[in-house]
Amino acid sequence: MTRIEYLREQAQRAERLARNVLDAVTVTRLLEASEDYRRQADRLEQRNRCGTMAQGLQPLSPGKRTTDLEIA
Repeated sequence: MTRIEYLREQAQRAERLARNVLDAVTVTRLLEASEDYRRQADRLEQRNRCGTMAQGLQPLSPGKRTTDLEIA
C-alpha cells in the first residue's frame, strides 16, 4: 500500500466514524481529519506527477502502482 492509498483510506475511515458518532465536536474533528488526510494525499499525488514528468517519464495509467513507471 502506498502512502497515498494509506491517507485516502484513513480519510474514508474518519468519514465512516463521523457518520456513526453522536457528539458534534467529535464529528467535526473527524471530518477535519478526513479533509487533512485528503489534502496530504492530493499533495503527494501532485508531487509524484510533477516528479515523474520532470524526469521525462509518462504519468501512470489508472490502476498502475507508483512503482510501475513508464519510460517515455
